[in-house]
Amino acid sequence: MTALSDEPAAPDLAAGDDDPHGIPPDVAARLLRALDRAPNTVVSLIGPDLTTRWISRSADWVIDTDPGTRVGRESLERVHPDDVPKLLHGLAQLRAAAREGRPSPEIIEPLRYRKRRRDGTWITMEAIVHNLLDDPEVNGLVLMSRPTGGVLDRVTHVVDLLVAEAPLPDVLAACARIVPDFLGDAAVVAVVDGGPVVGVDPRAPAAALIADERWWRPALADGRERTSAGFAGFPADMAAAAQAHGYASAWVMPLSDAGSRAVVGCVVVWVSSRIEHNVGTEHSLRQATRLASMVLGEQRRHRTLRRQAATDPLTGAGNRTALRQRLDTAGGKVTVALVDLDDFKPVNDTYGHDTGDEVLRVVAERLMGTVREGDLVARFGGDEFAVVFAEGTTVEGATPSVERILAAVAEPVHCERGVVSVSASAGLASGLAGEVVQLADAALYEVKHAKRLPSTRRSAATR
Repeated sequence: MTALSDEPAAPDLAAGDDDPHGIPPDVAARLLRALDRAPNTVVSLIGPDLTTRWISRSADWVIDTDPGTRVGRESLERVHPDDVPKLLHGLAQLRAAAREGRPSPEIIEPLRYRKRRRDGTWITMEAIVHNLLDDPEVNGLVLMSRPTGGVLDRVTHVVDLLVAEAPLPDVLAACARIVPDFLGDAAVVAVVDGGPVVGVDPRAPAAALIADERWWRPALADGRERTSAGFAGFPADMAAAAQAHGYASAWVMPLSDAGSRAVVGCVVVWVSSRIEHNVGTEHSLRQATRLASMVLGEQRRHRTLRRQAATDPLTGAGNRTALRQRLDTAGGKVTVALVDLDDFKPVNDTYGHDTGDEVLRVVAERLMGTVREGDLVARFGGDEFAVVFAEGTTVEGATPSVERILAAVAEPVHCERGVVSVSASAGLASGLAGEVVQLADAALYEVKHAKRLPSTRRSAATR
């Protein structure tokens, strides 16, 4: 069999007049012509000797291979060397089965292999093989191949990123790429701790468009889909910007957490064709929206678990785990204050441990309310707290904060059993992460020791 001409003759697909299932010759010719010119599929006939007996003209644009030079050539010569053995093994199994007198088995699962283009690069193909070795008129394998990269591959890529604990923007960008190329370009926006996290292909025009929060802010506020034709509901300047990139409309689909039903993000699609959202596009988008919702739901749950693991359950401040994580990620010197309540044991002895716990909660709230946003307050143990100041803070820069902390702690605490007054001492130090806590503890010891001396009222010391 040779390559088809522009008007191929009808192959032997038509049966005689006595066969009610025969294909009329004109229909057979049109079917074969359609296979020859398929937009994204390569059809080939491989003989028992592995030579290419026929290959569709679509090989030219699908895999960048000249079909005119392939007929009569070894079919595996452009296959990646690492993939050839497994393909030969599969063919050997077919031949072995045929020699045993049984019908040749079909190859059900798609085969994957890499094919070399004319420019020397590789493209991964997925092929369905129809085993017609037993058919005397065919005596070969019919392969229907297409490039990989469909929805299944893109979903697998998202899962791989999740397993590898990739950054959230990368995972969301992979979710956005599940939206089919024929529909347009997409981005996924997530709400994390009240702020947006955007996943988008940085090479697509969508990367510039998504920077304008007006595309997605309204959908996050009201949870409503926006899938009208054109740019209905969007400001004229936004529509003009999208049209300049060749888009015909914009769709926004909110994403909800399966547990709380809260809106946790949205998918924004800039559509290339002049169509409305319909049953033909619904399935294409469902994969992207469902997977993005799952990713965001899992991400929220993991953040909650990580937050709980680093939080002191009594006071709501950080715990030793949070303190260690902060120090482990610090670069250069760190400034730390250790704050210890003075003579806290009499509070428990006089008022009971419930009141003591209430005092600790109030003290922690005051510490967290006094420090800056970049500072960390952690319960170091018992009635002692650690404050890790933001990167770049010196001892001199932290001293006013320590003074405000001590003043805030000294304010009376109103409890159910009365008014309790406590005071605190602080040790302040700056040093490398592995030594700074010990330095701050030594400074705190100096303060505690000085307070025990007559006429000494110092509440803080530095190292």
